[in-house]
Amino acid sequence: MSYKVPNKKGNRVRKPTKSIVDYKMLINFKNKHPEYSSITKTDFNKIIREFNSNIVKTTIDNRDGLRLPERLGLLQILTFPKPKRKFIDFGKSNKDGVIRYHGNWETDNKIGKIVFSNTLNGYSYKNCRFWGLNPSRYFKKEMSEQFKRKWQKYIYVDNKRK
Repeated sequence: MSYKVPNKKGNRVRKPTKSIVDYKMLINFKNKHPEYSSITKTDFNKIIREFNSNIVKTTIDNRDGLRLPERLGLLQILTFPKPKRKFIDFGKSNKDGVIRYHGNWETDNKIGKIVFSNTLNGYSYKNCRFWGLNPSRYFKKEMSEQFKRKWQKYIYVDNKRK
């Protein structure tokens, strides 16, 4: 089966991105907490970035995940069996000119998913509802690296069993 290598110099279409942290949010924060009225936007962004990196590290390090503040829910990494569809490995396919698929050889054909649940009780996974989310690039990269090394640490959920 042949593989058509993409044109690397072609036009790219990207969705416009919008930052969640803007001056309006900073002004609302300062109005709500007047004791922090001297904080700048760069300091505010650093605090948020540090908080988010702590969430990522804690979620990856703990088998049971992370309970989000204000009882928002549970963020954790779970192990699932290999899906039915195959995922193309674009790096190897571009290099070889033939379609190559991810084999998940490092994880014994298991995949890791970052999931969110609003139920905070520990191990009731049978009747629990999970939501996927679009994590940041940093979260995906760190989770992927750690999952390849420590995939047996995370809780296994067989979503194909009835």
